[in-house]
Amino acid sequence: MLTHLLYTDLIGKLRRVSLMINGDPDVLSGIHAIVDGSSLMGFLEVESSDLLVKPVTSRPLTTGFIQGKHYISGLFTKGEERYVKDPRYIAEKLTEYLRQQDLEARVGVEIEFYIAKSVNLSLGATRQCLEVELFSGADFPQSSLWYVKTYNSSEASHYDRLLGIILSELEKNGFFFNKTHRENGPRGQVEVSTLAETPVEIGDFVQVFKYIARVIGEKEGFKPIFLAKPFPDDYGSGLHIHVSLWRGASNIFAREGELSSEALYFIGGLLEHARSLAAFTNPTVNSYRRLVEGFEAPVYVSWGIGNRTTAVRIPLQNKARVEYRPPDPTANPYLAISAVVLAGLDGIRRKIDPGPPVSVNLFENPSGCGSCRKLPASLEEAVEALESDHEYLKPVFPSELIESYVELKKREAKVYRTYTTPVDYLFYADI
Repeated sequence: MLTHLLYTDLIGKLRRVSLMINGDPDVLSGIHAIVDGSSLMGFLEVESSDLLVKPVTSRPLTTGFIQGKHYISGLFTKGEERYVKDPRYIAEKLTEYLRQQDLEARVGVEIEFYIAKSVNLSLGATRQCLEVELFSGADFPQSSLWYVKTYNSSEASHYDRLLGIILSELEKNGFFFNKTHRENGPRGQVEVSTLAETPVEIGDFVQVFKYIARVIGEKEGFKPIFLAKPFPDDYGSGLHIHVSLWRGASNIFAREGELSSEALYFIGGLLEHARSLAAFTNPTVNSYRRLVEGFEAPVYVSWGIGNRTTAVRIPLQNKARVEYRPPDPTANPYLAISAVVLAGLDGIRRKIDPGPPVSVNLFENPSGCGSCRKLPASLEEAVEALESDHEYLKPVFPSELIESYVELKKREAKVYRTYTTPVDYLFYADI
């Protein structure tokens, strides 16, 4: 039986190791693979680099698009202890940390992304090319920077059909969604919302969702795009994180239909640590092309009730959960969700007052935020903020993970900043 072990690296990429097992691996004991930790950015040095990949859940994932069974797996040392930089292990530790305080976090996400017909690209020193082919129904104004083809078709909505295939495969494997709909991006943007689950389960959902979407896309002739900002003049894609904290059967964020003091302090923690959180919730150079004015993405460190222009939003229909809007789909979900919850917990511990909610449209009236700070404008800014503000993460995040992550993201930001693009030639070549 072909068996696939799925694990997540530090930057959030889901990796796969495939094994041929004699018989059906209903008993997972002894099933593992050895991977080179030095080839995984931010993990181990080459002189001592062996890591074990082993299933951490007994529930197999199957899809008609790939032969065999898949198992969500974790990383272990040669002594078979959990590897401290394993992102899924961080979410597991968060669950245990909350349990010790008689708390449970219930988390949901809204994941936005684009569905294109294909993406063809090349990058070299003297040649760069990007061509995105869209399905019919995608309204793309001609741009001097992007060459995009649209296809006319008499078929029913490609988006509904393709998204339906993805969600059907997920449901067969016990991953359920709450709702889905087309989003504002006219080039084929959609959104899928999850049910409320544990941080580990939602991290698994995001990783499996992206994996299944890409696998099916290869077979069905489409390309899911999970970049935060895939087009320069269109809406970016978010990964909004919803959180509520429970003690037994009671939601501690709710108090007679209004926000409790714990909920307000949780919001205060998110605002206090928003700039350093960005290193995990918005972890790529591309992320900061989304966090700009004019495209309905949060820019100011602010909160409001029912206000989609703020970074933290309390949904009007349910004043018992907190929505954190800055994250995007390139985030490592295990790390981003864990960091968001820990920031809020720090607010509760320190009783951080978030101040009054913002009721104005910050997209149209930025001055309505008063003296609000801005979210970082670049990956460099976010990483610098994380370097100076990470004490709130230490109950769950080991120092070596934070140090490796900072080094990894600094190097990424520096390297990508050196790339010359057609934009430079278009605007600066004649100066």
